[in-house]
Formats: sequence, C-alpha cells, structure tokens
Amino acid sequence: MEIFILLSLALFSDAMVMDEKVKSGIELDTVSANCNYDAHYKDHTKYWCRGYFRNSCNIVALTPNSTNRVVLKDTGSQLIITVSCLVKEDTGWYWCGIQRDFARDDMDFTQLIVTDNGDGRATGFSPGPSGNRNLSCRTSKAIQKAEGSRMSILIICILITGLWIIFIVSHLSREMRSQRNRGVTGKSITRSSQPSQAPSVVSIPLATI
Repeated sequence: MEIFILLSLALFSDAMVMDEKVKSGIELDTVSANCNYDAHYKDHTKYWCRGYFRNSCNIVALTPNSTNRVVLKDTGSQLIITVSCLVKEDTGWYWCGIQRDFARDDMDFTQLIVTDNGDGRATGFSPGPSGNRNLSCRTSKAIQKAEGSRMSILIICILITGLWIIFIVSHLSREMRSQRNRGVTGKSITRSSQPSQAPSVVSIPLATI
C-alpha cells in the first residue's frame, strides 16, 4: 500500500515546491530558500544544484552535508537552503531536488539575483545584522586570500629548491667528468713520454775467404 502511495505521489503530484521563483541578495549578505515537500519523502536525499536546465544542473550540496557557504537543513517536510557571503557570481538559476526510487527526481527552481547595493534587498533573507555578516565574510575572504598567498610562496620555494638541487647535481656531474678526462689525458702523456727502446743491432764481421 505504501509503495502504491509513493507511486501515486510520483506520478500525480509535485513532491518539491520552492517558496519563491525569484530571490534577490546583496554581496556579502545571506539568502535563504525554503522547499516544501511531501512528508512521505522525509527519508530521501535532498539536494541543491545550480543550472538553467534541471537535467544538467551541477549539485552544490546534498543532505545531510553542507559546504562552507551553503547550509542544508531538512526538517522532514521542508528543505531550508542558506547561502552566505554572496558574490555577484552567485547570480543564476538554482534547483532544490529530491531523489526518488521509482521516478525521476522531483525538482523546483528559483532565480537568484545578487546586487552590490542596498536596493537589491528583498524577501528570502535570513534575519540578523548585516554589519556582522559583512565583517565575517570579509574576514573569511581575507583568511582565504592569505592562505592562497602562503600556498603560492610555498610552491615557489619548492620550485627554487628543486632548481637549485638540479644545478648542484649537474655541476658535480660536470666536475666528475672533467676529473676523469684529466686523469685519462695524464696517463696518455705519461705513456708517450717514456723513451722507446730500439732493439740493439750487433754487427758481425764477415769472414774473409
């Protein structure tokens, strides 16, 4: 009976419904999306993906996991997606989806528009002081930038060390070849400087007949 109900829901109902089709956000701020679904799917995996077409969107996060900026919360009847530290590049189309066993995944979409000024503020934002969020995002970006700089310096140091080792090995190899060549040349000269001993000729007087 339960399988029949699930099949009926898959064929004749929308299991996942987005709360709003357009959401606006401000850079460095936070935006939330609520996707309601039938309680029969509370144990199914839900996800948040990005892309204009549902069949080719790129999954950003899957329940129960989250990322540094995308947090997923599954209440059993609603999937809450929270995206923090917004940047303009986040502008685009997004889908919330639910994985189903007997039919293709049910999905619903929203369009996110990120602006760089206060005029873009609209529904869908999590409450809280923007100043604190902005400071947190800037601090996080500064830390990431510092870590990237340290990694670049480390890579440069490794490359320089590798080049120096190669130079030392090449120099030592040339020195060894040079010493071997000098040794061979010295032996040749020593051999050639020794006087050649010609066989002594003994003159034998001819007997007079």
